[in-house]
Amino acid sequence: NRMRLLKEAEGYLKNNLLPVEEETEGYITIEGYRHIQDKVYAMLQKAEKRIYLSLSAPELVFWKEELQKLVLRQIKVVILTDEQVELSEGITTYLSDRKEAQIHLIVDSKLVLTGDYSGQESDTCLYSGQKNFVELYKTALANEIKLLSIQEERKKA
Repeated sequence: NRMRLLKEAEGYLKNNLLPVEEETEGYITIEGYRHIQDKVYAMLQKAEKRIYLSLSAPELVFWKEELQKLVLRQIKVVILTDEQVELSEGITTYLSDRKEAQIHLIVDSKLVLTGDYSGQESDTCLYSGQKNFVELYKTALANEIKLLSIQEERKKA
């Protein structure tokens, strides 16, 4: 009975929901771990070219399957994390300082999500498609990747 009711509700929602509007360039605060997960999932589904994700290794494991789906869709995936995680081929990984309780996600150089990500309902993130903010975040992430590459080269030398 529960499954039948859910199917009926799904049909009703599909027929009555308003069409999805284009992303705005404003800022939105997302509160609560589950709501943040929902937004990350939606952002990953919208990805067309590339994503950059900075996240702790334990949280990264949760997203492993979705990241592998992105690779299959030929989307560039770059990860910054604090511990080695076994991921599929095609995912570029950089080991960085501790990423505990934080998330940073850039999708297609158009959307950014950043903030607390600790599994608590008190977690909050800022979500934006504002061009200047996205560019600022891209630059900061690019600089972090450059520093990590330089450190890795020094270790090899």
